[in-house]
Amino acid sequence: MANPRQRRKARSGTSLKPSLNAKQRMRKKLQRAPTVHGADILKDSYDPTLTLKQNYARLGLIPALGVRPNTGGTEKPATTTASTSKDPEKPRKGMARVVRDDEGNIVDIVEAPADEEETPWGKPLDNSVEERTDVHTFIPAASKTTTSVVDELQTRADNAEPVQRHTSTLETDWLGQLVAKHRDDYTAMARDRTLNPWQKTPGEIRRAINKARLTQ
Repeated sequence: MANPRQRRKARSGTSLKPSLNAKQRMRKKLQRAPTVHGADILKDSYDPTLTLKQNYARLGLIPALGVRPNTGGTEKPATTTASTSKDPEKPRKGMARVVRDDEGNIVDIVEAPADEEETPWGKPLDNSVEERTDVHTFIPAASKTTTSVVDELQTRADNAEPVQRHTSTLETDWLGQLVAKHRDDYTAMARDRTLNPWQKTPGEIRRAINKARLTQ
């Protein structure tokens, strides 16, 4: 039972433990689906009850890519473990089993066969889940059919236009000072420690001046 001083300390905000509001915010953050950044069609078609890989597979975005299924979104059916299916009378490779009689005397030593493909610590692990048949992934087989989401994204990509980049006001003023002081000597601009504290190279300064269309 906490004493009054501990209660006051917890209410005052000086306690090192997270408050009730902080716990609620963390719980909501864990339960909230990840934020989808991109086109509106991706945000509207995203299912928060599925994993990221399952959503991409459902939308037709990863039907033929060499993805790694062991990164999430796979389901393993209930199977028997290796310990229950293995013969207890059969020793593993590199080891032997001692057989004793009722009096404790050694009567036989059973060794593992030389052609056994198991390691001393058991059956070798698979390199990837893709090679296993008991793991079912949500990724469909590669096909030529596309979904409406893929068609919409392809249409946007075909009609996309290059984004026009403009020189900011501060950068224009900085380049104007360089041009006013050094004219067209880009090497001197690059060596000017006062006006070029970022150590821009002559080529970077020249490209910036041409982009800003400053007269020399």
